[in-house]
Amino acid sequence: GEEAMKKQKENKHVVCPYCDEEIKALNLPYCTACKVTLFCCPKCSKPTSSDKKVCSHCGAELKC
Repeated sequence: GEEAMKKQKENKHVVCPYCDEEIKALNLPYCTACKVTLFCCPKCSKPTSSDKKVCSHCGAELKC
């Protein structure tokens, strides 16, 4: 039901906000494809562009 759908959404592939390549290791401080240092949203922990004011995944305000 609802919980299964939630888990499915959480397991979606995460892509680099700079090169759009899949990020396989979220624990690294950089994208393995383009080598750009990643900034992760403090609310949802997904990588986002450091030049954004709002997270593109969850809409949280980013204070960089």
